[in-house]
Amino acid sequence: MDIAVLTKAHSGIAYLALLIYVVRGVMMLANSSKTNSRGVLAVASVVTVMLFGLGVYLGFVKQLSFADGFVLTKIIGLLLFVAFGVVALKQGLSKPVASILWLLGLAAFGYTYLIATHKLIPLF
Repeated sequence: MDIAVLTKAHSGIAYLALLIYVVRGVMMLANSSKTNSRGVLAVASVVTVMLFGLGVYLGFVKQLSFADGFVLTKIIGLLLFVAFGVVALKQGLSKPVASILWLLGLAAFGYTYLIATHKLIPLF
């Protein structure tokens, strides 16, 4: 398969992951019981795994070193995005704490996006 198509697919999956994250965050802020329903969690998990898996595959296809700052920063950014989201979207947290953690997840995604589009230089 063409690497340009795979790269576009990876970008599309990233936008889908962001959309799901934002929708779940709005549901959390609205006190919706469906925020952590089995179906919503399954879709979010599958999209995140697809994002990570395709990113790793693209790294192998492009023969990137996983010790490279570009790749390492993207992996760490994705892990922070997921970690903040998992904690923020759990039930039982106060709304201010959950909101701050959710915003930190958005910031992690934004930073990772800027690294991926070469608009920022990786920290590592």
